[in-house]
Amino acid sequence: MMANFLPAWLLRSLSMPIRSHVRPVVMLLSSLWLAACGGGGGFIEVPKEPDAPASQFNISGRLSIAAGISVDGDTNDRFAEYTNNDDPDNPQIISNNALVHGFASARGTGGDSSQERFTSTIDEDDYYQVNLQQGQTVRLQVVDTSVSNDLDLYLLDSSGTNDIDFSQNEGETGNQEEVSAPTDGEYLINVNAFSGISKYILQILPASSTTVAPPADFVAGELVVQYKPAVGIASRSSATQPRPQLVTMNSARTAMVSSNDPLQVFNPELYEKRRTLIEAKRMQKQDDVEWAEPNYIVQPTLIPNDTHYAQQWHYPAINLPQAWDLSTGDVDAPQEPVIVAVIDTGVYLAHPDLAPKLVPGYDFISSTSISRDGDGIDANPDDPGDSDTPGASSWHGTHVAGTVAARSNNGVGVAGVSWGAKIMPLRALGKIGNTFDISESIRFAARLSNDSGTIPTRKADIINLSLGGTGFSNTLLSAITDARDAGVIIVAAAGNENVSTPFYPAAYEGVIGVSATNPQATKASYSNFGTYVDIAAPGGEMQQGVDFGVLSTVADDSSGVRVPAVAFSQGTSMAAPHVAGVIALMKAVHPDLTEAELVSLISSCAITNKTTACGRDNQLGYGQIDAYKAVAEARRLAAGGTTPALPAIVQSDKTQLFFASIVSEQSFVLSNVGDNDVTKLQITDSSSWLTITPSAGVSNGLGTYTASVNRTDLIDGEYAGTIRVTYEDSTAAGVTKTLQFSVTMQVGTVISAGVMTQQYVLLEDADCVTEDCVLQTVFADSSTGYFVFNGVEPGNYRLYAGSDIDVDGLICGAGETCGAYPSLGAEQIIRITDRNVTGRDFLLNLNGAGGVASSGTLQIQNLQPAGQPGKAR
Repeated sequence: MMANFLPAWLLRSLSMPIRSHVRPVVMLLSSLWLAACGGGGGFIEVPKEPDAPASQFNISGRLSIAAGISVDGDTNDRFAEYTNNDDPDNPQIISNNALVHGFASARGTGGDSSQERFTSTIDEDDYYQVNLQQGQTVRLQVVDTSVSNDLDLYLLDSSGTNDIDFSQNEGETGNQEEVSAPTDGEYLINVNAFSGISKYILQILPASSTTVAPPADFVAGELVVQYKPAVGIASRSSATQPRPQLVTMNSARTAMVSSNDPLQVFNPELYEKRRTLIEAKRMQKQDDVEWAEPNYIVQPTLIPNDTHYAQQWHYPAINLPQAWDLSTGDVDAPQEPVIVAVIDTGVYLAHPDLAPKLVPGYDFISSTSISRDGDGIDANPDDPGDSDTPGASSWHGTHVAGTVAARSNNGVGVAGVSWGAKIMPLRALGKIGNTFDISESIRFAARLSNDSGTIPTRKADIINLSLGGTGFSNTLLSAITDARDAGVIIVAAAGNENVSTPFYPAAYEGVIGVSATNPQATKASYSNFGTYVDIAAPGGEMQQGVDFGVLSTVADDSSGVRVPAVAFSQGTSMAAPHVAGVIALMKAVHPDLTEAELVSLISSCAITNKTTACGRDNQLGYGQIDAYKAVAEARRLAAGGTTPALPAIVQSDKTQLFFASIVSEQSFVLSNVGDNDVTKLQITDSSSWLTITPSAGVSNGLGTYTASVNRTDLIDGEYAGTIRVTYEDSTAAGVTKTLQFSVTMQVGTVISAGVMTQQYVLLEDADCVTEDCVLQTVFADSSTGYFVFNGVEPGNYRLYAGSDIDVDGLICGAGETCGAYPSLGAEQIIRITDRNVTGRDFLLNLNGAGGVASSGTLQIQNLQPAGQPGKAR
């Protein structure tokens, strides 16, 4: 009913989404009033209203801030309280449920220095200190989105390690950045202005039950750069396309430019890593660069355990003996043996179970600091071990190679999956590894140009990558794409952190991602899972006294000299070579097997242990590999194949709902952004005061819903609830997915512990029919929230309030606090006849973070310092 009293221009604003508002031209604040204001917001010594002439009256009240809301200590508003948070050694402390609105700039604003703090200087970095729980996500919303305004988010471990997680989105995804805490602990959050100027909203979300993978590590000071082809070269063939280049950053130049960066003093290693990330993003924008990225460090996906000796239970688990009745992988002339490239720590070349099975390989470890063989790249892929301590090396590549194709049926040692396949040993992991060395190994295996200057006599048919990390690498993706184009099938381990975070290279398109199973054919306790898992294979389970590892070839150097041995290990590293070996068996009976045919067989469950309705799940993909089915299918394979569609993903257009004190209904829309159909969608809520009602147009659970609240018999305060949506993908029956978001309801007036920056209170003529309706603006006291308008003549008025942290002369913009009396969206007329009006208290919330709906930006006009007489009519 009250909406009928709103002026026409505000009614129009309320009916439009935030981005459709046309902001009125900013009216600069009067220099006369600014001179009278001085600085800060402490204009009210005593909250006492001065006497007004008999025909004029006062309107007063207090502002309060919704719980959890905080503010950046150094916004652009010169009148706001100032606390420098540019130094990681002196960060701004926030709570682990904070909602912070802030300002950052990579250049001066060029505005009025009497009003703005950063007219000719920059506010490039804001640092916040926070204690996070494992799984808590930090979300940065960049408010003023454009190509030129780009803020990035970094999560730094403040406990003394050099771990850094980052989010550097741009373009269509550049308005939101997210990082997550992998463990409980104290962190530094760094908001960095890469370019331009923007307000932002920093939100600390509740902990998720999903385990978070540690951040992707990379080599500080090194970039991998893909330059664009020369003008006139349009072909993507390996003959014309430039290969990715390893670029070492110019330390002297960067030190000269950034010597004043406080992060360099706080932690030189973190500084080096962050400048590597920033430099990669800068290079990405060069006209001659297709992409640039850090040189990511990858690790073998082995989980170290004590050595045990037992039978190879993992082969009968995939019906391998039955498969050997059809084929052992040996081929008849003139067909040549199937070659599996094992890109890993190299292979102990003298192992008797492997020596007869090897074809020439290469060592692509370029750095002598990690190689342990004393030199750079060369033609010797022999594994010297990855530890300086005798008996402590993993012999990871040797173990993987033995699973693929150890010499079999010879009365000694262990058997490999494919008796007839050959191994191409490629050394890319030493003490650690990086994406550049691995990409060069992939190119060698596919007979593509590489840094060795040589190519093998025959390309590999299959590449096994029992390694990886959480960092997306264009370097690896480029090499994998070229290898796939050359007809090579690529298999990779899913990782061992028991998380759903994408693990690369297994998560790249076209790579067969393999999770690990235990003897019960269910997911091993350590194995990663997620949408990128295509298939599963035995990886072993050696936890809490369970001694079911995968037995394969290793070396033993505990005496100081390498000798052949066998040992148990567990991990997705052990699972992947089972799949690579089975594909080698398939290639032996069907040499022309293509990636498309293989994908079709996997996605139809034709070669897995799923015997009922075929469907994909995030634990085991399309199921555990069945070697017998695989070889049988290869023998009678028909051409063709398809790739799985994008799984069903339900999204809501609201990330949270906030019900101000007199708001009782809000709507939200559920939609499917995936390719597969949504089934069995259900909505539940956690609170007795909350009701969810579908609209008439809801179909299969998708469409518009109304959330309504009932405040009957509830005491004043803020109430929190959750809306939970569960559903299934039509292609993965029985696998439940979940979407949930929070609901906050205000009952009565809540004086909260939110942190208030400088607030501007606007008195609007309620009878105004133009867009110039603000009669007077005053400062609210920043510590008490108290405000007063003096000399107000009889009439009808409305009250609005908010911050102006970017000093554009407007309140209630996205990323700023906003409120109205008694509640935004349900403004009431304040009628003055013959007396002062007091107690007009109301709550401010943060605009643009799901907290409030915008009422349209309001222009600061006729600014009055608090307590200064001024005529309102």
